[in-house]
Amino acid sequence: MTNNLFKPLALAAVLGLAGVAPLAAQTADYPNRAIKLVVPYAAGGAMDAGARVVAKDLSVVLGQPVVVDNQTGGAGTVGTANVVRQPADGYTLCFCVTGVMTITPLSDPNVRYKPLVDLAPVSHVHNMENVIMARKDLPANDFASLLALSRQGELTYGTPGAGGTHHLGAEVLKRETGVAMRHVPYRGEGPAVADLLGGQIDLVMGTAAVAAPLLKEGKIKVVANLGPRRSKLLPQVGTVAEAGYPAYGWVNFVGINAPAKTDPAIVKKLSEAVVKVMHSPSMRERFYEMGFEPIGSTPDEYAELLKRETASWAAILKTVDLPRN
Repeated sequence: MTNNLFKPLALAAVLGLAGVAPLAAQTADYPNRAIKLVVPYAAGGAMDAGARVVAKDLSVVLGQPVVVDNQTGGAGTVGTANVVRQPADGYTLCFCVTGVMTITPLSDPNVRYKPLVDLAPVSHVHNMENVIMARKDLPANDFASLLALSRQGELTYGTPGAGGTHHLGAEVLKRETGVAMRHVPYRGEGPAVADLLGGQIDLVMGTAAVAAPLLKEGKIKVVANLGPRRSKLLPQVGTVAEAGYPAYGWVNFVGINAPAKTDPAIVKKLSEAVVKVMHSPSMRERFYEMGFEPIGSTPDEYAELLKRETASWAAILKTVDLPRN
């Protein structure tokens, strides 16, 4: 009796191990081909610039090409949702920013993915400083003069997309300061800045990284820093808080995420690679020069950040009427 029972049990065990062995081999061999890093915004913006720098160094550390793939639409949610639907094998990753991981999934019923459920945290890569850019001929040089100008007539402001952090941050700014602005959504920071340079809009809520070289070339003005403190990249630009609104200030976080159910061993290998890249002295110097704060964290640390940020932006959403255009 014992022998009869043993034989099918042993066979089942062998069959089970046969299924596990290839998976273990795949994990041990990871990566053995190119990895796609999806940036859910158009090329030319700060997200794209940061991703390309990180991808280049990750390629060296991982020993396989890390290729940036720009997938636009839905304030970043189209590309993010595409990553969610990919195989959980570590070969398609999302370069995810605050908006697609917190605000937009909370505020837009058309967003079907749940960031804390459908995406595995790999690493908190960096933070981005944000500013208000203005067309170079706008008669305002700081936030006080911008506020005064808006009282003479509503200004137009562009963002990388409706429902993202720049949009919500601007709506909170309107509520807190009374600045009169009308939103014009774009498919990324690059297209928004292009229209700013062409004079089609008055302002862009964007990043210090994109603003700094344009300011140096005299193509735009930067009238305010949207963060809690001045930027190392643009120390001459005052904050909204300094203009008399001390409670106002925020930054964007950027992280790398994989589809849920990605093998923890693969996530760990990716996270360790990101930490190595982001903690290197040369990368840290490069990122500070770009207006980014380099981080590089463990998956657990990034998961905790996501929980905190989700709760924080959810609380803000309850106090702001966020139009979708």
